[in-house]
Amino acid sequence: MNSTVTQISAYISEETKGQMESYVKRKGVTKAFLIENALQHFLQALRELPEDLIVPARLVVSEASLERIAERLNQDEDPTPALRALMANK
Repeated sequence: MNSTVTQISAYISEETKGQMESYVKRKGVTKAFLIENALQHFLQALRELPEDLIVPARLVVSEASLERIAERLNQDEDPTPALRALMANK
């Protein structure tokens, strides 16, 4: 870690907070260490991996998009050739 440090502030979900607190308690590390380490890993992945391989931790959709997704899930459609090929490449 650099000798110069800076403090950041972020809002996180209660679920993430609980997971973080459980991890630091189990591993005996500080929250600051965990956050610094996680940011370093994430930033390294952004530098080294193609952008389309980075899977977001959360997918945010509008209410209208969610309704369209639900409609599609309720339809009785055969999978497309592209989906069949993707699933065949386990």
